[in-house]
Amino acid sequence: MTKNVTTEQTQLIVDWSAVLWSGFLAAVLTLPVLFFIFPYAVNTDTNTIIQYWSSLLLGVSVITIPASFSVSLALVACVVHIILTLVLTAFIASVFHRWGLVIGIAGGALVGLCYYAINIYSVTYFFNWMFQLEGIWFLLFNLFTGALAGGLYEALEREQWSDKKSAQLRGLPH
Repeated sequence: MTKNVTTEQTQLIVDWSAVLWSGFLAAVLTLPVLFFIFPYAVNTDTNTIIQYWSSLLLGVSVITIPASFSVSLALVACVVHIILTLVLTAFIASVFHRWGLVIGIAGGALVGLCYYAINIYSVTYFFNWMFQLEGIWFLLFNLFTGALAGGLYEALEREQWSDKKSAQLRGLPH
């Protein structure tokens, strides 16, 4: 005689509220690093970094020599940085949300490394002036941003479990 045993399989789902908050916090916390520490490390000025970041949205026409400060460009640069960090955080959370704080930080740093490689080796194809950011300091900035985003996500995440059977019944991916 065999027993018909059904086991409910559950899985941890991504907490999208934590993605938004951790991405926004990571972006805000890395803005001073991007605009003040990073330019000092690479021997340039904040205005150049602001122009580079805003040029990702507005095009090469915003880059002037010598670089001059513009409030509107600074706001665009902040918005671009926040959007890119939110995308980075969403990817980190989607991949590493199952394993906890240490893996979130390490995985975030790993994604930051990949993000650096994508920025330098493919984004520069479309935005060729961005090649000037290549180097150890930009790599460290991306590692730090990824690790911070992953750690903040894991710290803010409210664990939500979904059973596969009810997800199947609702027609949701599982």
